[in-house]
Amino acid sequence: MVLIIFMLVSGHSPHHMVIADLTWAQTAVAEPRAIREDAIRVTISRDGSVYFRNQKTGPEALPELVRKAVEDGAELKVYLTIDGRAKYGDAKVVYDAIAAGGVRDICLMAEKIDPHR
Repeated sequence: MVLIIFMLVSGHSPHHMVIADLTWAQTAVAEPRAIREDAIRVTISRDGSVYFRNQKTGPEALPELVRKAVEDGAELKVYLTIDGRAKYGDAKVVYDAIAAGGVRDICLMAEKIDPHR
C-alpha cells in the first residue's frame, strides 16, 4: 500500500525537479528568481537529455518553447543547469537553441565552493 502511494506521489508531481550534479565555482551567486514558477529553466542531464521546466524535450523544440514562455510573461532570462558530466557538444546545441528562441541572457547554474571546506 505504501509503495503505491509513493509511486503516485513521486511520479506525477507537477513540481518535480530534474536533478543534475552542478559544477562548482568560486564566484557563483544566488539566483532567487530561478525558483519562480514562471522562470525559464532548462536542464541538460548527464546522458544529454534536455528538459524545459521539468518536461523532457529535444533541443529542436527549445526555440519555440522559449519564445512562448516569454510571450506568456516570463523573464527574458534562461536558467541553464548542466550536469557536470554532460558533454560540451550537448550544451552547445542547447545554448544555441535558447539563443534562437530570442533570449541572450543565459545564466549557467553552479554550486558555490565553500572556502571553509
